[in-house]
Amino acid sequence: MGGETLDKKLGKLIMDNEIFENDEEKLAFILKYKSLSNSEIASKFGVTSGTISKMKTDYNSTLKPAYLYAFESAYGIPYKIFEDKNTNTPKQIIKILDEKKEKITKDIFYDKEELLTQLVGDWYAYLYPSNSSDDIYEIKTTIFEDCTVKDDNKNYGNLFLGKRQSMIIKEARNSEELISITFDNRQVTFVIFSFTLVSKTNFSNSRMCNFGFFSKKELSEEVIKHILGDRERVQFKLDNSFEERVNGVIEV
Repeated sequence: MGGETLDKKLGKLIMDNEIFENDEEKLAFILKYKSLSNSEIASKFGVTSGTISKMKTDYNSTLKPAYLYAFESAYGIPYKIFEDKNTNTPKQIIKILDEKKEKITKDIFYDKEELLTQLVGDWYAYLYPSNSSDDIYEIKTTIFEDCTVKDDNKNYGNLFLGKRQSMIIKEARNSEELISITFDNRQVTFVIFSFTLVSKTNFSNSRMCNFGFFSKKELSEEVIKHILGDRERVQFKLDNSFEERVNGVIEV
């Protein structure tokens, strides 16, 4: 397949007579179509950019079925595109990719490319920790193009985009408890936006709610405290008596 076809983008002419002869050519077209760079994919897969480059050429290729499944998991590229040898033209592949995208938009959460583009990257989350002896809790959080999320404590999760609000759900590595972070989409265009975080406290089984904020830049303690304000106004711990009443009804 010639280089000219690889440069065709959505909204531009795609030649009807183009035929992909192998999986490498299909992958090269898809990655170009989705604007995914070698370095970005390499970072996620834990390989070199050269390895990704070799996956897109039929000579000396490193492309294996395991990688194709990884592309499906990480970037939503259906494996059936490669499995079906009769799917071998740009229009056929784009149709399958669009069908996948349409299915996502019919769910509760949505594929909002513009919003996701604004969210992708590193953010610094600031809030008051559950341990009152600590002044400020800061955790660097990274959002990826496939809506996966990780933080510097090696907690992993996913981003879910809604119409007006979106949510990050992570699983704490040590406690295996879920952490939910909800925020308003309209604030994301700014370098700072607030969120509501619900989790378990670090040293007990009590649930708590924290209000905090994400920032694109690392901030000084003085600025952070000014934005957060008084701890008692932005942090709430659930009274254990509520759980006791719930458990009492269950026992009855």
